[in-house]
Amino acid sequence: MASTTATLLDDDRRRLDTLLLSRWDADPAHPAVVDGDRVLTAGELRDRTVRVASLLRGRGVRPGDRVAVYLERSADFVIGVTGVVLAGAAQVAFDVNDPVARTLDMLADCEPRLLVTTPELRSRFPADLGVEVVTVAECAATEPAEPFEPAADLDEQPAVVIYTSGSTGRPKASLIPHRAVTTRLRALQRSHGLGPSDRMLHHTACSFDMFLIEVYWPLITGTTVVIAAPGRQRDADYLAETIRSAEISVFYCVVSLLELFLLARGPEERFDGLRRVLTGGEPLAPELVRRFHAQSTAPLTNLYGPSECTIYCTAWVPPRDPDLDTVYIGPAIEDTTLWILDEDGKPVPDGEPGELYIGGAGLALGYLNRPELTAERFVPDHLGDGTGPLYRSGDLVRTHPVGGLEFLGRVDLQVKIRGYRIELGEIESAALRVPGVRQAAAVAHGRGSDARLVGFLVLEADAVPEAVTAAVRRALRDALPSYMVPASFATLAAMPLTANGKLDRALLTEQAGEVLPATTAAVEARPPAGDDLAAVVTGVWCEVLGVPAIGPDDDFFDIGGDSFKVVRAVRKLEALLGVEVPMDLAFDEPTVTGFTAALAEHRVEGSAR
Repeated sequence: MASTTATLLDDDRRRLDTLLLSRWDADPAHPAVVDGDRVLTAGELRDRTVRVASLLRGRGVRPGDRVAVYLERSADFVIGVTGVVLAGAAQVAFDVNDPVARTLDMLADCEPRLLVTTPELRSRFPADLGVEVVTVAECAATEPAEPFEPAADLDEQPAVVIYTSGSTGRPKASLIPHRAVTTRLRALQRSHGLGPSDRMLHHTACSFDMFLIEVYWPLITGTTVVIAAPGRQRDADYLAETIRSAEISVFYCVVSLLELFLLARGPEERFDGLRRVLTGGEPLAPELVRRFHAQSTAPLTNLYGPSECTIYCTAWVPPRDPDLDTVYIGPAIEDTTLWILDEDGKPVPDGEPGELYIGGAGLALGYLNRPELTAERFVPDHLGDGTGPLYRSGDLVRTHPVGGLEFLGRVDLQVKIRGYRIELGEIESAALRVPGVRQAAAVAHGRGSDARLVGFLVLEADAVPEAVTAAVRRALRDALPSYMVPASFATLAAMPLTANGKLDRALLTEQAGEVLPATTAAVEARPPAGDDLAAVVTGVWCEVLGVPAIGPDDDFFDIGGDSFKVVRAVRKLEALLGVEVPMDLAFDEPTVTGFTAALAEHRVEGSAR
């Protein structure tokens, strides 16, 4: 296949900081950020951001440096990351919900010049952190030198550093320059045109590069950013209410969240207030597209692209076709080159599968402190004009005359769960550090929203399986984000091998279906007589999880629960109890004991009203 290339229109604004400043100066009275009851105008946001940038420069931050931001999703988070960019440094935003040990490892890896946080969040880290800390309050109190002058020559300097899972057990960080971010935002604006009358919801975790769409795209186009409350991004009821009450017109969510959102709200509910909806991060099923079109007049855009090519590199808008049988990832966006190559690095014929190589202005500079990995994944362009590298994506695709490209799967061990890119090797490396574990393997079972991780362990001869499995689960929860912790574990006498002696992952994937709890009811939930709320909750959870029994302190998510099962459990409880059950109770209190107490309190408060 010959490459597919789209052209970039003449525009020399390849710096994120100057795009932000020019937009804020153009309409300083316009609401830029809404965070609950707090509203920041563009002028106020500019002033607060310049204060952050001035403080950072005063502490020695220069272009090429990295500054870590460790804040809850909030207006202060937006001020923090944009302040770093204005200072000329690269923002490294860390999710405060990740295990502290993992965050410390990434801090040590990226060696930031400073860390922006709050005293409360700073207290999570050891006293000898080795990084100078500045607080949000210090930044707000800084008196900037006037006038503020942007740094020089930032086009090719990093603006953003994004960590993703690493196959060696060590997360890797993509260095994304200003020109890559601005290229992608211009492409989005030209195809999806935001304006001052739009409002976009920011709910995506900062560890996922799509959060750049929710923060920077609206900020450079005069659109208002509405910030979802921390911890509520998985709550479909909260999101639906926020979309309506805050008059959200543009919404991005990963495919699994879109499915959860529609499932939780029911097929009769409509979302015609949305003007545009974007999704991606996982394969998009035709049935989900049809369900979305049945509930909204908004067009749905399917975005594809690894973080190494900055947010996305292809896009496709599925037609409103009741007979739609395939959802494509689309053609190249502007200033992007795509090649589909065989194992020998030669272009494949049209319609034949091959590995996708990505080039163009959206490419990252490589990986931080990983020259060998950078050389392996960012390879010379031996087919085009040779002016820049190509990113070897590891994704299998083929061309299609209607939809541009069709995504077929992976060529390596990388999987996606709820839109997050996961290297199975990182899970396996963490499990192998637990005493008693001799071998470890992880696989993904299921597709789309049903995809779940399963861990397999071979133990030392004297190990106690139940104790070691529990220790592995605890270790992974302490070391990895929740989306990387397998839903179930199984112990084996030996790992299955292929004929050539390699781990037989295909066989493990088949066996994973037997390890996971059934997704349908294994027992019938019969609410007992009287008002034994704990028994009702236990019965419903057993039904939804497909298990015969649940202890009062067992964690819903540790025994196979996920966001979709929360929806089923909540709807079942509402039908049995005749009251509204807030969905976030299950996330806040995932044990029968805690959930029952919270639900009882909610019922009392409801009756008092």
